[in-house]
Amino acid sequence: MIVAVIGAGGVGGYIGMRLAQAGNDVRFLARGRTRDALRSRGLRVMTPEGLLELPHILASDSANELGRADVVIVTVKIYDLAAIAPDLVPLIGPDTSVLPLQNGVEAHGILCDALHTDAVLNGTIAIKSHVVEPGFVICKSPFCRIKLGSRNPDGANKAARVVDLLNDSRGIEACVSSNIERDIWLKFLMLSSFSAVSCLARATIGEVHANHDAYSLVVDAATEAAKVGSALGIDLPDDVGEVVYKQIVDMPRDGRPSMLEDLEAGRRLEIGW
Repeated sequence: MIVAVIGAGGVGGYIGMRLAQAGNDVRFLARGRTRDALRSRGLRVMTPEGLLELPHILASDSANELGRADVVIVTVKIYDLAAIAPDLVPLIGPDTSVLPLQNGVEAHGILCDALHTDAVLNGTIAIKSHVVEPGFVICKSPFCRIKLGSRNPDGANKAARVVDLLNDSRGIEACVSSNIERDIWLKFLMLSSFSAVSCLARATIGEVHANHDAYSLVVDAATEAAKVGSALGIDLPDDVGEVVYKQIVDMPRDGRPSMLEDLEAGRRLEIGW
């Protein structure tokens, strides 16, 4: 398949590498130093099992140059999504599927408004990866789990096709969610509470969990977010504290949420979204 990956950061770089390894025609929409690095040196991804290299890759800042794709996977940070979304139109054909994998709960709406198509799926990802320098990604987690689905019943076939594409690639586990809106909000409850408190405290996952006051603030914030979701008609569990705990229980206690890593590196945060 022809796959256009929008962004070559921690998520896009990893997924693009795995899809290319599986024999797909992967093309990156990237800009500036990242585009130049991909063109000159290719893509490198360090995983727990070793270094993966893709020396020859098509990277451009022009969607017209990339051409139409069978699948478009959008991995830029959500604060860049509204600006870049209109530029994706040349990638979209009558059978194209578009999969956003942003944090927050607004990516699907942003893409639908810009692309005016029902080809946009909805998705969420669990992975621990980041960019070391343009064209070089480190993935610390031994997993990359993606859930996706469609608000439109007619999108079920497209969702299934994308899941098959992802599962045919080593190092990616994907499934069609029976309630993708709920899954996205479950992740949002954790990000908008635990990640935010970790940033406030400049503390690791284990330090926040072990501190009674800090963890109480996490649960309070998650409960507030859940009330918003419920008011919007999202079917969320009553025990919000259990929701948060299940999402952090298997994480390394010395780990740092990606939002904290961005804060400490001086990068822009997604907190507004």
